[in-house]
Amino acid sequence: MEKTADAVVIGGGIMGVSVAHFLSKKNIGKVVLLEKQHLASVSTGGSAANIRSAYSNPLTIKLAMRALEMFENDKEELGGQSGFCRTGMMALLGEKHLNAGMEVLKQEIALNTGSKRISIEDAKELAPKFNYDGLIAATYQPRAGYADPILTTRTLAESAINKWGLVIHERLSATGFKIENNNILGVKTPKGIISTPIVINATGPWGRQVGSFANKNYSIRWSREGDLVKELPNNFGRFPIIADPTSRIYFRPHKNNMLLAGRDYPKEIEPLDINNYNSELDDCTIKLIEKGLFKRIPSIPSGNYKQGWSSIYTITDDWHPLVGPDIKLNGYFTCFGGSGHSFKLGPPIGEALADIILGIIPKINIRDLRSNRFEDGESFSSAWGSGNRA
Repeated sequence: MEKTADAVVIGGGIMGVSVAHFLSKKNIGKVVLLEKQHLASVSTGGSAANIRSAYSNPLTIKLAMRALEMFENDKEELGGQSGFCRTGMMALLGEKHLNAGMEVLKQEIALNTGSKRISIEDAKELAPKFNYDGLIAATYQPRAGYADPILTTRTLAESAINKWGLVIHERLSATGFKIENNNILGVKTPKGIISTPIVINATGPWGRQVGSFANKNYSIRWSREGDLVKELPNNFGRFPIIADPTSRIYFRPHKNNMLLAGRDYPKEIEPLDINNYNSELDDCTIKLIEKGLFKRIPSIPSGNYKQGWSSIYTITDDWHPLVGPDIKLNGYFTCFGGSGHSFKLGPPIGEALADIILGIIPKINIRDLRSNRFEDGESFSSAWGSGNRA
């Protein structure tokens, strides 16, 4: 195992692999990534992987649009295939959620995302086999789509390994830091210490645990999140990604005439033990998701249930990630806490954080994501109010 590195990234989800990819690409030197399981093994691997820009604040919209650009040009931007499939995205709005949807759309229009308000009649043209009872409008972004989260993560990793010498150790965890005079000097592992001046904590659900190596105590929560896949009826046809707060679900096309769906805003947090949780999808969650699907797509009960899974959201106090340098510990950076938005935001955040580490002005200023923003009295808000809709 390496005894020295120019940077060590801890965590092999989309956030960690993205920052490792871009640090390697931008020639920082030797980059080592440690992952205690395997790449994309938890939150990233369980992601619905939707790429859309419907957010409540300019920074997240800018990051999401940069993500769209990256996925649309994945071979050049990400190093290879991501499985990106453009479908467009509709948010279906009833009276209760109309104002929030229009506030988000206002933010998107200001940043030229291509999103627009459409009528229910227009929505029926895009998805003619849905039930639109109780809906009064929709928003639509033609460029939105979805990707393959495991393929994307592996592509970022393998391209950086092959082109720029990134070193990845799976099944190897970090057990501590070597720190002197408020400077990072190394990362401890079961196989010895890797001396390094730069450490990136990209450990997702374990961000607090790894942060404790540096006496940090991040305010995060965890929620169990699940998705299911069902067969569609024969000749069902195409439809966009759907956000449906009235039915409290999201769903999208999936490969081979199937549909992927999960619970969406407004959704209660489901606490779990991150070190001991059931990755199977429970019957109660299946019924809740299917209740929303049956309401919106009357023909869906005829589709067979194919599979389901549960994963973890790592939730910060304002549902936005903690990214950037630590103000008290030189060489230590955070990159976790995506609160359900990490997959799409991971590549542009990794790109921006790599620039910050290298002393380069990033394309997108991500200072507002710094982990000490709450101490400064700053936080993000959402047009949807509190909860899992940023």
